[in-house]
Amino acid sequence: MASPARYLRALVASLATGLLVLAAPAPSAPAAYPTEVASTPVPQPAPADDEEPLAVRIGTMTPGALPVEGPLRVTGTVTNLTDETWRNVTTYAFLGNDRRPMRRSQQLAAAMDTPVDEVLGNRITAGVRPGNIGTLQPGQTKRYVVTVPRAALQVDEPGVYWFGIHALGSSPSVPAEEDQGGVAVADGRARTFLPYVPRDYTPLPTALVVPLAWPVHYAGDGSVADADEWAEALAPGGRLTRLLDFYDTSTRPLTWVVDPAMLDAIGRLAEGNPARSIAPSAPADGGEGTGPGEGGTPAGPDGSEAPATASGDGATAPPGGQPTGQPIDPPTQPEPTPEPVEPPTPQAQAAADWLQAFATVVGSDPVLTLPYGNPDVPATVRHAPQLLDLALAQRSTVLRRLGIEATPVMTSPSGYLDAAGIESAPADTRLLLTDRMFPDGEAPAAAQVAGHRALVTSYGATLGTPGPGPSTASTGMRQRLLAEAAVRVVRRDRAPLVVTLPGDRVPGDPVGFFAGLSGGFVDLDTLDAVDDAASARPTDVDELRYPPRQVRRELDATGIDAAADLVGAGDTLQNVLTENDVIGGEVTEEALTSISYGTRDDEVSSRLAVAAARSWIDERLGAVRIAAAPGLTLSGASGEFVVTVTNTLDQRVTVAVAVESDDDIELSTAEQIDLAPGARATVPFTVRTSSNRVHNVRLVVTDTAGEPLGASDELPIRSAQVSGVIWLIMGTGAGLLFLAIAVRVVRRIRASRSPEPVAAEAPLERVGAS
Repeated sequence: MASPARYLRALVASLATGLLVLAAPAPSAPAAYPTEVASTPVPQPAPADDEEPLAVRIGTMTPGALPVEGPLRVTGTVTNLTDETWRNVTTYAFLGNDRRPMRRSQQLAAAMDTPVDEVLGNRITAGVRPGNIGTLQPGQTKRYVVTVPRAALQVDEPGVYWFGIHALGSSPSVPAEEDQGGVAVADGRARTFLPYVPRDYTPLPTALVVPLAWPVHYAGDGSVADADEWAEALAPGGRLTRLLDFYDTSTRPLTWVVDPAMLDAIGRLAEGNPARSIAPSAPADGGEGTGPGEGGTPAGPDGSEAPATASGDGATAPPGGQPTGQPIDPPTQPEPTPEPVEPPTPQAQAAADWLQAFATVVGSDPVLTLPYGNPDVPATVRHAPQLLDLALAQRSTVLRRLGIEATPVMTSPSGYLDAAGIESAPADTRLLLTDRMFPDGEAPAAAQVAGHRALVTSYGATLGTPGPGPSTASTGMRQRLLAEAAVRVVRRDRAPLVVTLPGDRVPGDPVGFFAGLSGGFVDLDTLDAVDDAASARPTDVDELRYPPRQVRRELDATGIDAAADLVGAGDTLQNVLTENDVIGGEVTEEALTSISYGTRDDEVSSRLAVAAARSWIDERLGAVRIAAAPGLTLSGASGEFVVTVTNTLDQRVTVAVAVESDDDIELSTAEQIDLAPGARATVPFTVRTSSNRVHNVRLVVTDTAGEPLGASDELPIRSAQVSGVIWLIMGTGAGLLFLAIAVRVVRRIRASRSPEPVAAEAPLERVGAS
C-alpha cells in the first residue's frame, strides 16, 4: 500500500510544477497536438517501495493499432489488493505523446525494463468519458470500459507509442487529492504498446508459427504415462482443447510445428493406451501349430522336458544337423464366440475427438514436423548422433492416418541450435533460429548458414508488453507483435517477420487477438510465403551465439547413452520374436521421447522410465534359456555334445547360440534355432581341440545378429587324447620289445640246429643217478 508521505511528496511536486508552468511563457502547441485537445501531464511520483494498491489489467483493446477513424475502446479489470475499501475508483486512458515514438526493436526491448512508476505520457481527460468503477471492497475485482475518441489521440508520426490505463481512487489511508485537472498519481496502472502506421505503407509479410510439442513419457510397460493428466488436457475445456479452440478462430493461414511423438502418444490414448506387446504383429506363416524343425519339445511347468509323445523319438538332433524337437498338435478347439466390442472409455474418446479436431483446425495450413520426440539436438549430436538420425527418419503414424502431409524442421523451444546441430541437419530440413543468435543486434529475416537456409524468428515479439501485470496475455502478446511489425514497416524495412508463438500457455480472447492482426500493416501468411519473400544473408556458423546457459542446460551423456542402449535392446527383442516386426520401432519411439528438450528439467524421471522399459525388455530376452552338461571329456581330438535351449515365452522366437572360448578349441552348430511358444530344443555341437587341457566354454543365447539376450551357461571340456611324445615313447618301447623278441627267437632257432655237446649229458646222468 502506498504511504501518505508518498502522496505528500507528489502534491508538493505538483504545486511546484504548476508554479513553474504559470511563470513560464505559454509555448505554441505543436501541429501534432491541436490546442483543442486537453490532456494534463501526470506528475512524476516519488519512488515507492510498496506495490500499487489497485491492480489494473487490460483485457481487450479494439483496434490493436491507432485507428484512422473511429474510437479506441479498452476493457479490463481493476482489483483492490489492499484490506481497505476504495471509493470513487475511476479509470483513464493515457498516451505517450510527449516523446518521439519508438521505431526500432531495440527500443521496444529496452521499454520492457521501464520502472513501474515512471511517467510515460499524458492522461487523457478532455472529451473522454472515464470508466467509473465506484467502490471496491478488499480483494474485489470489477470491470471497466474506457472509450477514447480518435480526435483525442493526436498522433501523426509513424511509430510505436506508449498507451495504457490509470486507475485513481481513495481509501482511509490514501485520501482523495484535490486534483481538479487530473494530476493525481495513479493508484494502479497498466501499459502496452500502440502502433501507428498510415495507410500508404505496404503491409509486412508475417508468419505465425504454432508449436505443438508437449513432453511425452512412457511407463515401463510401454503405455503412455500420466494418462489422467493427458485426459484432463484433451477433454473439453482442457488445456490442449483450449489451444485448438484459440487457433481455430484465425481466418488467416498459420504454420504448425508439431512433435510427431506427441500426436502418436495421443493416438495411443485414443486406442485405450495399450501396453507394449510381444504378440505377433501379423498372421504367422504356415497356419496354426508347429511342424518338424519349427519348434521344440514343450517344456513342462517346472522347466523340465515334457514326456515325448508316441509319434516322436525325443528331442535329440543328429550330430551336425538342424535342431529338432517333438511337435505338439494343438488341441481341437470349438469356434470362439465373438466378444462384444466395448465402447471406448471417456479418456480414449476425448483423445480421438481431439485428434479429429486437430485435423479440422489445421485444415490446409502447412505442418512441419520436428525430429521424433523433439530431442535435445546439441546434446544428441554430441553424445549419440545416431539417435538424431533415427529421430529425423521416424514418421508419425497419426499424421499418416489423418492424411496430413508434413515437411521436416529443426529448431528448439528457445530457438537456439549450436554449430554441430546446424551442420547435422539434412539438406531437406528447414531451420528456425532465434534472432538472439546473431550478435550484431540486427538479425536478418533469413540466413544462409553451413549450407542450410534458416528463417530467423523474433524473440521480442513473444515477450508481450511491459505491464505491470500479465503482459503475455492475449492483448499484450498481440500488441508486442504489432509493435515489432510496425517498427519494420515505418523504416521501410521489408524483412518479413516470423513469430513462434509461446507453446507453454494458452492466451485468452482469441477473437480479439486475430481480429487485431487482420488487415492493416500486417499481412499474415504461411512460413513458405515468408521464406520466399526473405533475402538470406550469408552467415558463418561460428559467428552465431550459443550461450553458456544453453550448454549447461543440455542433457548429459548418461541419459542419452541409456536411450541408445534402449533402442538396441528393442531391436534385439524384435530380432528374437519371429512374428513381431514392430516392437523395435515402438521402443525406439519411447527412447527418443526420453531425450527431448522437455526432459531437461526432469532428467531423473526420464532415466527411471528408460530403466523400467529396459528391465521389461531384459526380462523377456532372458526368458530364452540354455542348459549344458556339467562337463565333457573327449575320447579323442574331436567329439560331439548337445545343449538344451528352452523358450519360456508365449511367443515363437528365433535365436542362436554363441560360443566364447580360447583359441585351442573349435565349436560349430546351427546358425539359428526356431522355438515355438513354451518349447525346448536340443542343439548339437561339434568340437575339435588340439590340446588336452581343460577348456571353459561359455555358451550364450543370442539373436541371429549375435547380440546376447542374457541367458548363458558354462561347459568345461577336456580331451582324453595322449600327446605325440607319449606316442613316440610308446612306439619306441614297442619297437624295442619286438626287436628283443625277434633276437631271442633267432637265437633259439640257431641253438636248436647245433649238435649237442657230450659233456652236457654227464651232469644229467649224474643227476639222474644221484
